[in-house]
Amino acid sequence: MNTLIAIFSKQLSDLPKNITVSLLYILFPAMAFVMGAMMGDSNIFAGTFAAMFVGTTPMIVICHTVAEDREYKSLRFLVMAGVKPSQYLFGLTGFVLMMSLIPIAAFAAIGNFRGQLLLNFIIMSILGLIASSILGAAIGIFSKNVQQATAIYTPFMMLMALLPLFVAANETLAYIANLLFSHQVYISVMQPGFDLARALAVIAGNIALLLFFFIFAYKKKGLKG
Repeated sequence: MNTLIAIFSKQLSDLPKNITVSLLYILFPAMAFVMGAMMGDSNIFAGTFAAMFVGTTPMIVICHTVAEDREYKSLRFLVMAGVKPSQYLFGLTGFVLMMSLIPIAAFAAIGNFRGQLLLNFIIMSILGLIASSILGAAIGIFSKNVQQATAIYTPFMMLMALLPLFVAANETLAYIANLLFSHQVYISVMQPGFDLARALAVIAGNIALLLFFFIFAYKKKGLKG
């Protein structure tokens, strides 16, 4: 427990130092609020930017942090101090998930989600955040440094961020989007006939595939700094 608290404290102290990462928690809710106020439909923009946030922010933050700790040997010092790789990953992921709940609450308030709509949104968002975190951890482990991590996660970021914007214009894109965990957040808000069971099955499949990728990366590269 003390180890996890130490990791939480480290991440909290590092957060203000990394402006790019810190802005990710603010940017998407701010854009949802501004666009909703300008266009007069907060519900649509809250759902759209929430899907973007879930699909990209935990992935980028965890990936960037792991790669940076490897590059600057911070991870090696943590391991030498007795911190197990599993404790490091659980602590980092827990911190990112807790931080991510603040924007999720902001999206719910901006979109004025209530009742079953709110429940669906929260369930899909939390599961999506977990999937995004696993992906970020896998990419971070697989990367030698921050530059390489950025090159790897950028295509994933573009896919997760842009698909919700174009699904209505192209059937092929809509089909692909329906297979992604981030899009389940979007349709939980925007699709009147939202099927919770199907969405849970999609996210479960995503998490299973991402866990396989994570295990492969961990066995291939390890996490010893």
